[in-house]
Order: sequence, then C-alpha cells, then structure tokens
Amino acid sequence: MMIFQTIHSKRLWLSGAVAFSLLFSPSVHATTLQEMLTAAIRQPGVAVSELTVQEGNLHEQAATAALLPRINGFGKAEFYNSPTNLRPMPPTEINIQAGDSIPFSRDILRYGLTLDMPLFVKSLYDLKQKAALLAEKASLAHTLELSSRKAAVVASNSGLIYLLGLDQAVDARLTSLAKTREDMQLKVQSGRMAEVELLKVENSINDLKTQKNELAAKILDIRKDLETLTGLEVTEPAAMTLTGELVAAPYLGERIAEKEAAAAREEWQRSKSARYPGLYLTGSLSGNDGVAYNTDEHIYRDYGFIGLTLQIPLFDQTLSVNQRIAQNRLHKAEKEMEATRINLTAQEKNFKGKLLVVEESQTIAAQSLSNSEQILAVARLALEQGRTTTEEYLRQEAQVLAARAALYQAENDKWRIITQLAVLYGADLQEITQ
Repeated sequence: MMIFQTIHSKRLWLSGAVAFSLLFSPSVHATTLQEMLTAAIRQPGVAVSELTVQEGNLHEQAATAALLPRINGFGKAEFYNSPTNLRPMPPTEINIQAGDSIPFSRDILRYGLTLDMPLFVKSLYDLKQKAALLAEKASLAHTLELSSRKAAVVASNSGLIYLLGLDQAVDARLTSLAKTREDMQLKVQSGRMAEVELLKVENSINDLKTQKNELAAKILDIRKDLETLTGLEVTEPAAMTLTGELVAAPYLGERIAEKEAAAAREEWQRSKSARYPGLYLTGSLSGNDGVAYNTDEHIYRDYGFIGLTLQIPLFDQTLSVNQRIAQNRLHKAEKEMEATRINLTAQEKNFKGKLLVVEESQTIAAQSLSNSEQILAVARLALEQGRTTTEEYLRQEAQVLAARAALYQAENDKWRIITQLAVLYGADLQEITQ
C-alpha cells in the first residue's frame, strides 16, 4: 500500500489541530503563533545564516572575477650606477654626431599601466562552478535553518499547551478530591467513617500537588526555550491550527549533501585541470623619464607591448598530492550523501508510521477519557453510599487524569511529528499554520 503523497488528508489534519487548539484558550494579550514565527527568524542565529549565504555568493563572484582582466597602474623610481636605457632603442633612433640626447640615464622614473588576463585557464572555470555549487548549498542550509527554527517554535508552543493543559487537568482532579475530602471529613466527625480513609484522600491530594510543582518547573523550562527561540517573553501559548497540507518533498538534508558532493567533484576536476596548459594575455604601457647622460637634458620615451603567454606545468609534485586529496574528499562526500539519504528515508518512514499510530492513540484516548469520566461519576456516588472502597475511588480519579494526559500527549506528539517532517522536507510551517 502506497504511503500517502501528502502527510495526510487536509480534513484529518484540521480536525486534530482544531481540537488541540481548544485545549488552551490564550489570553487577549497572548502572542500569536505568527508573531512568534516572525520573531524567530529575526534572531541573531538566523542573521549568521544569512551572512553565510552572502559569503557564498561573494565567493562565487570572486571566482567569476578571476576570469576578468586585471589592469594596474604603477610608478617606480630606479637608480643605476651606470647609464641605462629608458627602453630598448634601435640604432637609427638618434644622431649622436648631431648631438642628440641619448635616452640613457642613471635615474629613471617609470609609470604607466599593466594588463593581465587569463584567456583560457581550465582550473579557473572549475573553481567558478565549485563556488556556484557551494553558494547553492549555503542557500539550502539557510532554508533548513529557517525551517528548523520555526519547527522548534511550533514544537515548544505545542509542549507549552500540553503542559498547561495537563496542569489544568490536575487542578480539576484537586477540585474533585477537595470536594470528596470535605464530604469525608463530615463522615469522620460523625463517626460514620474511619479517619484512615480521609488520610488516603489527603495523600492523593499531596501527590497531585507534587505533580503540579514538577509541571511548574517544566513550564518554566519551555517558556525559557520559547524566549531563546523568539526573543519574546511568552507567558501563554498561542492557539495553533494547521491551515494547509504538509506536502512530501525531496529531503532538504539530502539536497545539501548532494551540493557538497557536487562541489567536491568540481574540486577534484579542478585538481586535474591544474595540469592543463594555461593561456594568458599580458600587456604594458609605460612612460619613462630621465636625464640624458651625454647632454644632461630631460629625455622621455614611452614603451608598450601586448603578448600571449602559454604556461605548461611540466613537473609539480604538489599537483599530484592535491589531486589525491581532492579525490579522497570526493569519495568521502559521496559516502556521506548516501548515508544521509538512507538516514532520512528511514526517518520519513518512521515519522509517517508514528503519525498513524498517534492518530489512532488520539481516538483511543478520547474514548478512554469519556469512559473513565463516567466510571468516576459512578465510583464517587458509590463511595458516598459506602458501596466501594476509597482505594477504588482514588484509582478512578487517577484513571481520569491518566486518560486526559494521554489525550494531551497524543496531540502534542502529533504536532512534534508534523514539525519533524517539516524539517525533513524543509517546509515553512509559517505558511500552513496560524
């Protein structure tokens, strides 16, 4: 049987989510889920991820820039211990017998422009492709960072709803036991009931108070988590509803691993390309000033050239070592990609299987809660009439609390599975929740 294309039908998502949102009704001034998610992506950790993306784009631009011409200006003063030519001079350039200044000087000022441009250097093109792949990887990693942070907010908010709902359930049981204790106190005072029965109820009340203290500590922890994620002081959870479908998509983690492997492949190709001949265009235009050694007059000559250089690496042992290193990194990246694919496939299968189990658990828990509440009503009446023991009554009180906790736990588990699948696919929960 094919596991669904989408995580589940929209109808089932909405029915469970609406029921869950009703477990806790936030106050008028409570922060909404959308406000939490928006605040989460404005935190410094996300800014670091954005800067990493920008850095990747700049590395790609740098690799492209390496293919463009480089033009530099220069100026230098040279001092010689014997007259030196301002530039190469043909024999017929001057008439020495006529007293022309010979363009030789002991002090020469040179200035001008140089040109350097790779016409074809294969390794530079490979480097450009590698930089582009790493930039794409950084962008995907940023998407994963955003998805993970929003999923963490949704999961923490769900956890806060669960804990506060459970706290309210404990309060309900305390209220119920307080009423029972009041009735039993009258019976003890009138001699119709042994005091030990009242002590049993007192112990159950103390157990529930201890449970409330444990819940209070957990609530403080999860509020701290929400503040860390959003920068907001969240005192009440936001009601949550799934308004869209979580559609299955290629694993984002695998896509990131694929980009890493592709970049390693380009680096391996670049290490091989380093052995290819490189063709460069070079040129220079300079002005040269000095004082003629034979006439002491100012002399000036300009000089320029443009040329092609073919560079062929004949022997460089480091090229062989670098190639082996690059090949090893490629094999490593490919194995990591395969491992990532296996791991994420197993995770998806696990999450989808758990989702079906949790949905069934919701149905069972809801039925158990309904049954337990009815049984408790009967047990309370039986206790008042003396037809059941205090232990049996207290067991039914505990059963109601356990059944309600199981229902809340199932709802919380469902949201956590949704967030885990969202991270797996790189989905944006802000687009399908409110």
